[in-house]
Amino acid sequence: MNTGLRIAAFVAAVAAVFAIAFGVGRVAGPDQEPTPGPSTHQPSVHQPSVHQPSVHQEESHGQ
Repeated sequence: MNTGLRIAAFVAAVAAVFAIAFGVGRVAGPDQEPTPGPSTHQPSVHQPSVHQPSVHQEESHGQ
């Protein structure tokens, strides 16, 4: 088996594997619409925030 024939056989085998994987992916692909069920997402609750005054005080530098 010469080098050219080995390379051609390898390329053909890789192409066949990708073609099979593509076909299986098309047949058993993801669902187009998710099924309804219990949601684990918690809605965010917006509560009015209380403004906290800054703890840091500005210092005067001997002016």
